[in-house]
Amino acid sequence: MSTEITTAFVKQFTNGITLLQQQMGSNLREGVSVESNITGDRAFFDQVDATAMSQITTRHGDTDLTDTPHRRRMVTIAPYDVADLVDRADQIRTLNDPTNAYVRSFAAAAGRSIDDVIISAYAATAATGVDGSGSDAFDSDFTIVHGSAGLSTTKIVEARSILEAAENPEDGGDNQWYLVCNAQGRRDLLEDTQFENSDFNSIKALVRGEVDTWLGFKFLKSERLPTDGTTTDLFAWRKQSMKLAVGCEPRGFIDVLPGKRHSTQVRYELDIGAVRMDQKGVVKIEIQ
Repeated sequence: MSTEITTAFVKQFTNGITLLQQQMGSNLREGVSVESNITGDRAFFDQVDATAMSQITTRHGDTDLTDTPHRRRMVTIAPYDVADLVDRADQIRTLNDPTNAYVRSFAAAAGRSIDDVIISAYAATAATGVDGSGSDAFDSDFTIVHGSAGLSTTKIVEARSILEAAENPEDGGDNQWYLVCNAQGRRDLLEDTQFENSDFNSIKALVRGEVDTWLGFKFLKSERLPTDGTTTDLFAWRKQSMKLAVGCEPRGFIDVLPGKRHSTQVRYELDIGAVRMDQKGVVKIEIQ
């Protein structure tokens, strides 16, 4: 056989471009209260704290007035975007036009950015006061320390106890309780020796995605939680205790740019911010 037969070898190219493994969209948005159509670079949310009644001890006495405690939270809105160009020459020379794949990839990136903003707000110092010049740092009493251990039934029950003691209602809707957990946390639960058979079966169903609620918490997934390489922070919270402020919902653009030799620009943008609305509704759970 001729040694030049290699010039006749066939090279097969497939149609379509697939996206590699990545989180496709936001996993946490459903678990927070969303305020849309924010105008400006910051937004303020007013709150009223608890009051107490006093016993009436005299007849025909003057009415006792109380100073109803008002609170205010500020959230700063910030813009985000991602863009890339598809050259006309490249489109001619490639079997697969990457434009559609770029759109899907950028939309997924927008969802991940939403989660990152929410995650950064869980334990961050919140801006408070009339003009946002005050501050409210995360209370260490609402932290369950890792204790050189992973996620366990004990830690989830403790998080539940903390939220209950703080008078957090749990009647669904804005009062739904959530817990964000990574893959390691789910594995920890499966390996928790405290489980009886019924509990173990519940966790197996939770990991498989057959159920999403256990011990009163609706479980959400994230591999983007804060970690120092040894300790990872999970969070349990009441929906109304976390606020996502949206100035601009994620939106995409596909434009031809004459100044770039008529290349196609694919661009995605959004404008968002997040804040912890109160301390009593968010618990940090450390795991190792």
